[in-house]
Amino acid sequence: MSTIVGIDLGTTNSLVAYIKGDRPEIIPNEQGKRLTPSVVALDKTGKLHVGETAKNQLIAMPERTIAEVKRLMGTSRKIRIADREYTPQEVSGFILRKLKDDAERTLGHKIEEAVITVPAYFTDAQRQATKDAGELAGFKVERILNEPTAAALAYGLDHLDKEQYILVYDLGGGTFDVSVLEMFEGVLDVKASAGNNALGGSDFDRRIVDFLVKQFERDHGIDLSRDIRAMARMKGAAEQAKHEISTLDTTSILLPFLATAGAGPLSLECEFSREQFELLVDDLIRSTLEPIEKALHDAKLAPEQIHEVVLVGGSSRIPLVQRILVEKFGKEPKRGVNPDEAIALGAAVQAGIKAGAGSFGSKGGEDARGIMITDVCPYTLGVEVVATSGFQKMSGMFSAIIQRNSTIPVSRTETYSTTADGQSHVDIKVYQGESRLVKNNTFIDQYTIDGIPQGGAGSERINVTFTYDVNGILQVRTKVLSTGKEATLTIERSAERMSEAERKVARDRVEKEWTLRLPPPSAPMAPMSATGSGPGAGAAEGGVKAIVASAERRAKELTGEPRAKLEDLILQLKRAVARGEAMDIVRLDEELTNFLFELG
Repeated sequence: MSTIVGIDLGTTNSLVAYIKGDRPEIIPNEQGKRLTPSVVALDKTGKLHVGETAKNQLIAMPERTIAEVKRLMGTSRKIRIADREYTPQEVSGFILRKLKDDAERTLGHKIEEAVITVPAYFTDAQRQATKDAGELAGFKVERILNEPTAAALAYGLDHLDKEQYILVYDLGGGTFDVSVLEMFEGVLDVKASAGNNALGGSDFDRRIVDFLVKQFERDHGIDLSRDIRAMARMKGAAEQAKHEISTLDTTSILLPFLATAGAGPLSLECEFSREQFELLVDDLIRSTLEPIEKALHDAKLAPEQIHEVVLVGGSSRIPLVQRILVEKFGKEPKRGVNPDEAIALGAAVQAGIKAGAGSFGSKGGEDARGIMITDVCPYTLGVEVVATSGFQKMSGMFSAIIQRNSTIPVSRTETYSTTADGQSHVDIKVYQGESRLVKNNTFIDQYTIDGIPQGGAGSERINVTFTYDVNGILQVRTKVLSTGKEATLTIERSAERMSEAERKVARDRVEKEWTLRLPPPSAPMAPMSATGSGPGAGAAEGGVKAIVASAERRAKELTGEPRAKLEDLILQLKRAVARGEAMDIVRLDEELTNFLFELG
């Protein structure tokens, strides 16, 4: 049986996983880390870097580095890195190729197929761009899976015997999704999804950066908002501060030599508290309540009917997020699933199902059980029509055919009439969205059916059938009832999607640049500034000290096995720091952070 991997292509980090035995397992990258930064860079020699080494360059050479490309998927925007231009699909293709190579190195054989996850609220164009990126990386991508659905698969794996409603709250680096699911007898039935494709941890970082820019201007009278290097350094400091105040009440932000003036170099130094952070981002985090309400309404459930709230995405670790969910649902969110890894693990489960693995279970053997999942169409799909109000005709109106949150696969038919005397053809324009006006929705594609018998307005009737499958492929079929003439449009390619010729050029380009890249680096790409302008040893040590201090305070509150495990992790991390073992420091830092999160 060939291996199909599951991939979480994230805004901040990406992961790849596979089924080992009857359990999903994360595949580590070259540095032994489970998370690979979704960052692509060109060094000064023009060679390509992806992941950790690219992120190391982000602060030193921001003009040669790109991050958060996921937010540009599905657009026609070009991305400039140094002197080269790429499409979002190509940049994502580099990230996926890195994950592919890591998987092949670990498993010892070629990987040809992948299940790739996307936010539930991704549009058709964004989904197709993701599929393109996978193909550019050398994958066969037959399944695009919604991220909260994948997370529910990871959670459901150890709860197959339960009957309950769960709500998956997925707040990542760049997107927010919420899905409501029903679990029963090994079935995960998605009831509703909602979300915001432009909300995530990077937005919280920007609020902190704005705060720091104003702080520096107050202290020194200089506006740094147009200084690309200073802004990159402040973004790195903002992200670090955000992580630290999820476990600490306050942290220190120190950025030396941010600018120069007559008196010499100027630095930024300030205390930053959890209270300040919450004031900065309160409106953003509380805005997630509206999609929650929308999903609950569509699922026809009240908050008290939700048995478990499952947290997914690194930003779900923020204490304010957890507090508003306790206020909303009256219960503590579920902390049993690693928020960073749940989506990739669930994608691996779906990949295992696709590859023919019939059952999963925590112990295998007699405890292994089958698992099945249903999903929904996140957007309403329909066509543009001319509506009549009294004696007035209004064009540009949206007529829904498949309602949002319909279980997929699904097929629906609506009947329409000609609108003009002597009309011989009809333009079928397909849109997705929730507005009654097509101009406020997303155009997908169009085609024309002709040969309609000419007659008076309304004399001819036409059936329009939409069929939407589990991979997000929409087929549109029209039939003129009087003649039986049919026409069909299969929408596998949105207006923004690459043509086959463009895809071939991009695929060759990705392959060529990947082949010419530097060997897997063990040394840093570019020397970091001695003043601390990059994420070097000083920044890493500061982050470790903060998490150790938080863990030591937490240990004093515990007893028994939890305290013993926490103290053991603290001791291991301190020893790794003393010996300078970088890979162990990263691994133990992640383990300690995750354990603190699970303790609550």
